[in-house]
Amino acid sequence: MKNKGMKLLLILIILTTTLLSPFKVKAETNYVKIETFIRQLVQAMKLDVDSTVKEPYIDAALKAGILKSDQFTDYEGYITTTDAAVLLNRADEYLNKSSLDEKLYKAVLEDRISDIKQIPKEKRGDVAKVVAKGIIKGYSNGKYIQNRSFKGNEYFTKTDAKVTLIRLMKPSKRAKLSPDGQLIRTTNLPKNADKYEYILECFPNSFYEKKFMYQRTKYYYEPKELEDYASPVKVIEAMRSLIVEDGKMIYLNDWTDKVRLNLSTRLNVDYKTIEKNNTWLNNLSSTYYLFERADLDKPLFDDIKEYIAFVKKNKVKIESEIISVEPSTLYDSINYYMRAYVKFKVTSPNFDKIKEDIIFYNYVSDTKPLVEGKWMECVFDVGLGTRNGSSKGRDYAVNPANIIVYPD
Repeated sequence: MKNKGMKLLLILIILTTTLLSPFKVKAETNYVKIETFIRQLVQAMKLDVDSTVKEPYIDAALKAGILKSDQFTDYEGYITTTDAAVLLNRADEYLNKSSLDEKLYKAVLEDRISDIKQIPKEKRGDVAKVVAKGIIKGYSNGKYIQNRSFKGNEYFTKTDAKVTLIRLMKPSKRAKLSPDGQLIRTTNLPKNADKYEYILECFPNSFYEKKFMYQRTKYYYEPKELEDYASPVKVIEAMRSLIVEDGKMIYLNDWTDKVRLNLSTRLNVDYKTIEKNNTWLNNLSSTYYLFERADLDKPLFDDIKEYIAFVKKNKVKIESEIISVEPSTLYDSINYYMRAYVKFKVTSPNFDKIKEDIIFYNYVSDTKPLVEGKWMECVFDVGLGTRNGSSKGRDYAVNPANIIVYPD
């Protein structure tokens, strides 16, 4: 009986191994070995290869400076996305010798790769460069998320190798990025795509198709673009008094940061900590126009202090999960406006009594009323302006106004 049991166990092991191993091999062979990718890279680049040496393709890559002698210990292993990025960037620098826009590179490195810290420090520069050049796209982190994951520790697939080698050799096939390093899409565009300089991959069409403020305004005459309003694609032409260089308003990033800080502060409130070190008050006040005179700035600070007392009294908590402010949506409609998407929720034991005032400078919507404890998702436009008639743009700030969410 013991022998029969042993035989049965051996048969089961053999059957299991036989049935499962083809699937394992199939999955593994979807990845590219280091030696294989180096060979494909050398061939695509048409480098000179010395067929008399033991490892001709590795030798060619070393001579071209694309491969370093201490980079790999085993060329038979599978190549990771990070290591492929390093080789691809060196290859691009060898082939094209084109300089990368420093601002674009910095934006990608600092803001657009969500898992950049999981990549070894010495390889982050190469990774950011291949992303900035549109050779590797990375992976979406979801709608309205303005960065993407790189997944550098994952193995490079055969499809990855094929696509990136095409992009390496044919720059026209590369992904397009916005000036601040976000992935642009060119298909399935919103109906009013011509009103924008470009359309971003992470924002759905509904974000772009919401009406502009000038489309909601009732004019008693026929309004003309560049005289009465300016869509995002034309807004630079309307900036007669602001400083514009190389087709860009130089304070655009500052404006975007102010809008983002304003919303991040207004939509992150905790009655237990709101007074701590005056951080919340200082952050919020810095996003509005300040005269730098105590008597003139007093009304604003009084409003903020009154709201802080209100928050503490009613035990208000506001928490945001996503705040996405997109500078390419900037348009002119008497004031300048920039579009944002937010996801947040509010709680208070007195919610029903105070809901109209629960957000600083209020929240107004006929179709999306606040519901306690429910995640709210909203798209709306934030106004920007100045009280300095001779301003060149530096002191523009968020208008002290309600968050108004329109249905269209």
